[in-house]
Amino acid sequence: MSTCSILRAVLSASALVVFLQINTVAQLVTDQTRPRTLASSATEMAGDSEVAVGSPEAKSEAKKAYKAGVEYGNAGLYTQAADLFKRAIRLRPDYADAYRSLGHAYYDLKDWDNAIPSFERALELNPKDKDAHQWLELSRSMKENAPKSSMSSKSEPAKPSATKVSASETPLTKIYRVGRGDVLDVSLNGANATAVTVNDSGKLEHPSFSESLPVVGLTIEEITSALKQRTNANVAIEVHEYVSHVIMVSGLVKEPGAKILRREGIPLSVVVADAQPLPEAERAVIVRNETTETFSVDLTQPTETNLLVRPGDVITLQTNPTQFFYVSGEVKAPGEKVFRRGLTLTQAIMTAGGLNGKAKEARLGRTDAKGFLILTRYELKEIDLGKVQDPLIQPGDRITIVN
Repeated sequence: MSTCSILRAVLSASALVVFLQINTVAQLVTDQTRPRTLASSATEMAGDSEVAVGSPEAKSEAKKAYKAGVEYGNAGLYTQAADLFKRAIRLRPDYADAYRSLGHAYYDLKDWDNAIPSFERALELNPKDKDAHQWLELSRSMKENAPKSSMSSKSEPAKPSATKVSASETPLTKIYRVGRGDVLDVSLNGANATAVTVNDSGKLEHPSFSESLPVVGLTIEEITSALKQRTNANVAIEVHEYVSHVIMVSGLVKEPGAKILRREGIPLSVVVADAQPLPEAERAVIVRNETTETFSVDLTQPTETNLLVRPGDVITLQTNPTQFFYVSGEVKAPGEKVFRRGLTLTQAIMTAGGLNGKAKEARLGRTDAKGFLILTRYELKEIDLGKVQDPLIQPGDRITIVN
């Protein structure tokens, strides 16, 4: 089914588990004007409620929010997971597991400043939590080694627009950072490889390890280096099964559904080709759950389809909204006309019923980037004789035919 070796659909029973984790997304992307996403669903779930903090009802609601947060985190939607864990903590302030999981979510977002106090609070509530202790130390280490630029404040969400691949994003097509649920083949000192699954805590456990190793967010090379330092053994690791980097594709495609990325970023053009777009698909709307950004991409523009798709993205293929142009003057049926791509001036005149009498000139008015109307005159006879190119029409153009 797939047209690309680095991207494949979730097909097997094991992949069905991943699909169930994000089945909420599939329900939310059916609106073809602007798809709802897990972001909106999580926001609703993370809202305040009227139950009294600490009451049995509040504890029950906190448990539900916590479980939902775990599912969102497993699907790679860390911002929404963090919101749900915070709701669980508001309802139950002594919820140690929620604080630890909140720390995990912030860690996955590389927000060390919030990850550290979350793990610290988890340890205050449960000093025996070894998992929280290990992740706290790792978060502190990551903060110390993080470049200052990564500690800057978050920028405002981008408005819906087509975006080109930036130079800083290009390496994302060449790397893969391990996530929860991924299966790794681990071989020590040349022994037969053992398939090990990254657990829900983001750790790798192996019979030869004295303790589990946090691996979420690390590359295979980084994991290999860490294990060599810990075991002093000859370590060989590779990904046996990719599970964690899930995206959803829906809309005007032959192959909708959940798909798995084998890189941190894949060009939209590859994803669209894999999903087999229908002929009427003209635009892709990408909702980035990690940042809540929305991108609208014209599929006919190669530079726009270079946009990188990231884990957790929801992609919906749509038709373009109906657009119009306007014809007046010496034509048989003046008025508002439906625009279609590739329409020329003479074809536009035909949609208006053709010329009245011996009209000679077409005046094409078009609004420029500054909002000013630019008028261009065309001699119809010169177009007919092939002396002048038949110009393409754009949405909003005003065509006036005169004698």
